Amino acid sequence: LRCSPPPSTMEKKIDEKELLELSKKWAMFYPNYINSLRTYAQGRKIAKKDCCDNPTALEIAHIASALKLRFVLERAKLHPRTFMLKPNQVILPGRVRVELWNEKKEPINKTIPTRKAFMEFAGQKIPTLKIRHERIKQVQARLQAQQAAAEKVNTKNSKKGRNKKRGKKGKRR
Repeated sequence: LRCSPPPSTMEKKIDEKELLELSKKWAMFYPNYINSLRTYAQGRKIAKKDCCDNPTALEIAHIASALKLRFVLERAKLHPRTFMLKPNQVILPGRVRVELWNEKKEPINKTIPTRKAFMEFAGQKIPTLKIRHERIKQVQARLQAQQAAAEKVNTKNSKKGRNKKRGKKGKRR
């Protein structure tokens, strides 16, 4: 669980428990909402042209902090439709609660008046985040290491199998 610090305009300090209680009224965003690799049935909420591939909850939280909005990042949560995913699809854990409106139901950031506007903004800005590029490089390096290890194992197994005689081929009469 990760909470954003309260904005400097607030007069009193809010501890983490109070922030969690307050955040129950905030807008909730799962990575599936803006994942272009998901269908509407799998939880996507906006058009594919406004989405990005495999966003994470941390990236959504970075967008909220860039907009100077308070947020709570809940890493252990999953989207309810995650069970519908195929085995080869990536499961993206996490949920972000963002304070888009104040107590008077007025938008805190005038450029983001609705949930849909926040999702579209996040879908456009996430591909430009520095942490996203670093994460993609790490994933690619991990995949290359796994492929190299698999090739090494395959070449060892193929060399061993050629030299051995199997069965009773030599003992037949």
